Amino acid sequence: MLNLLLIGAGQLGSRHLQALALSDFADLSIQVVDPSPQALQLAQERWGQVVKSQHIKSIDFLTDFTEVKRDVDFCIVATNANCRLQVLKALLSHARVGQLVLEKVLFQSVEQLDEASRLLLSVETKAWVNCPRRMFPIYLALRARLVDEQKFNLQVSGSNWGLACNAIHFIDLWAMLGGEQSYVLDTSGLDNTVVESKRFGYKEVSGTLRGSSGERDFSLTSFAGIDAVPLSILIETERFIINVNETMGECTLLTKETGAQEVLPFSVLYQSQLSHRVGSQLFVGGDNSCELTPFSESASLHAPFLHGMLEFFNKQDGCAHTLCPIT
Repeated sequence: MLNLLLIGAGQLGSRHLQALALSDFADLSIQVVDPSPQALQLAQERWGQVVKSQHIKSIDFLTDFTEVKRDVDFCIVATNANCRLQVLKALLSHARVGQLVLEKVLFQSVEQLDEASRLLLSVETKAWVNCPRRMFPIYLALRARLVDEQKFNLQVSGSNWGLACNAIHFIDLWAMLGGEQSYVLDTSGLDNTVVESKRFGYKEVSGTLRGSSGERDFSLTSFAGIDAVPLSILIETERFIINVNETMGECTLLTKETGAQEVLPFSVLYQSQLSHRVGSQLFVGGDNSCELTPFSESASLHAPFLHGMLEFFNKQDGCAHTLCPIT
């Protein structure tokens, strides 16, 4: 029997739970912990909406962290970023955790990131970060196609797509497809107006965020106040021009030398279709690995982003905040 733990039962956490209901890689017990009764109610409702694997032997919804089992095989932390380090400390002081998946943005400062890195190194816990595009078959296929490309440019643009909270998704995609783990961030293209996020207590930005590492770079643009500009993903290398339309589920790949064009249909995978696959990858086959971003690699990608965004917010506010107000 494997013990699974989900910390955070809100909008995203409840989708993780729906996926975990499909787990068939071992007999499982599941604990769901959230101090909010409303969040737990949402999780219970969504749990009731899906068909469960016969391997799910028990599930408990808890508000008290002290009731969590001391031996956890697989844990997903789906809290907001502002309490994630505190939750991680409490978790690892309370229980032995074999495999850990953390939501992102991981933390709100480079200092928190470093503290978490030291903590994870001190325990025998393998940690991963949930940037799920790494699990999409279309991006795995593109990575195989682009493995020998020296130049690599990723451009993402669309209206009102939450640049601050979603940028790390595409920085991670750039890293996955281009084989990079470091970059220099440029926030000079961001709009000066900072707005309130749809999540209370957090901030959002628009404009263009750029990053570069040699001949590999990215630009992420969110147009403010312009409706109906769908999100588009453009990739250009020395040999290919690739357009990915996630809304339509269509990838167009143009070979520059011959003009040949391929159209690759695909399906976007939602969180409720993924978390059990992560568990299966981790516990079947013996290599204790999965397609998500390893923590150390994600920490390298988070650090320049958090540093640059915190500087930007402090400049706009005329203050010296120590925590970046994004999640």
